Amino acid sequence: MTRISEAVKRDHARIKAAYRRLREADPEARKPDEFIWELDRYLIVEDLVVAPALDNHIANGGKRHQRLSDDFDSMNAKLRHMQKFDPAEASFDSSLSAIWVDLEPHIREESRGDLRQLEENLSESDSKALGKKYEDIKELLQRPYGKDGVPDARTLEAILEIPKRELMVKLGISGQ
Repeated sequence: MTRISEAVKRDHARIKAAYRRLREADPEARKPDEFIWELDRYLIVEDLVVAPALDNHIANGGKRHQRLSDDFDSMNAKLRHMQKFDPAEASFDSSLSAIWVDLEPHIREESRGDLRQLEENLSESDSKALGKKYEDIKELLQRPYGKDGVPDARTLEAILEIPKRELMVKLGISGQ
């Protein structure tokens, strides 16, 4: 079983790779859905698993939980904004850059601080249980699209618009 920090860091690497592929692609041939889906799914699962774990297991966890929730809201809004533009437009590039301005420090702070602190305060079995919960929720979100599938733009937009509590109900999970 995977520890929570390993699961999150693996998603960080997937998001970075999808971002680089999107950034480096010919603007006329860009397909942003992979990046949008990797980031959106990560944000949802992090908000449902990692943020509450920080709240419950590290000093000042409540403040960090709030900051993660703020990051979630900000990046979701920026993803929705980016979807308004054709990938070949300059506005798409600036929207993508705006997401990275939030995302890069979020990943760095989480990798270097939050996850390390969380692991220090969890037993190995508790960390692996959280890692399993993280992966299980991620799998629930992936299930309709297949192992490597990415939802179409309409489905992505619908997922981005679902309020967090409603999404939790639809997935049959609680925030704890």
